[in-house]
Amino acid sequence: MFGLFRRGALLDTELSDWQFGCFEWLLKHTGGIHPYRQRRLILPTREFFPHDGSQGHAFAEMLFQQVKVHAGMADWPTQLQCQEADPNTLVSPQAFVQGLKPSPAGTFRALKEGGALITYNPQQLHNPMSLVATFAHELAHYRTAGFPEPPPGGWEVWEPATDIAAVFLGFGIFAANSRFHFTHFNNGSTSGWRWQHQGYVSDVEVLHMHAIVSKTLGAEVRETLPHLKSALRGIYKRVYKDISAPEAIAQWSRGLEGQAG
Repeated sequence: MFGLFRRGALLDTELSDWQFGCFEWLLKHTGGIHPYRQRRLILPTREFFPHDGSQGHAFAEMLFQQVKVHAGMADWPTQLQCQEADPNTLVSPQAFVQGLKPSPAGTFRALKEGGALITYNPQQLHNPMSLVATFAHELAHYRTAGFPEPPPGGWEVWEPATDIAAVFLGFGIFAANSRFHFTHFNNGSTSGWRWQHQGYVSDVEVLHMHAIVSKTLGAEVRETLPHLKSALRGIYKRVYKDISAPEAIAQWSRGLEGQAG
């Protein structure tokens, strides 16, 4: 468990080192530091995601194309498909079906004819923040699938590394806000609570990587805080401070020097 109240760095040294290694891996295979520094943090605002009034799958298509543009993958061939809806677990006002495994938030599959098929869970149409995070993750799969070498730790950690890659592409705010959902429902005859976890790494890990990206792009804490869930703001200030420590800056600088070409 992460010691939120301990005095040292919030993220364990091993995980921190792995993130810096992933950052170097991503820089190495996406053009290096100079083009990367032309990127921006992607924010949940109308500037980045103007809405044309579409609904349903058309809305998902609109968001998907916007995410592709912000990820620098506008011309990468893709097909977007909606998954089948999860079965309703509410049998009656007094009975729920337990043990049903929900469908994934999204999937990625390389196509034999070229390009990729990306799917999404239709439930996410009600949560654009989560839908953007899903699209960013699946596009990060697509982006890293062609790398000639695995992430630090090997291809067996590709899923966690893909979460890190989505943050690298600028979508850390969306990823952090979508880690955990706890909502109340009331359909008139029945009410209750439901929760959902999305992603392969914790919100602390996402925010730590987002801090690395922010420092690299010259983005200060105040650019991120207004867009985070209130429960995450203190954590982000903490990890940003950790990244700003002299030893972290030295490690970060060595990694950038190695990718300056």
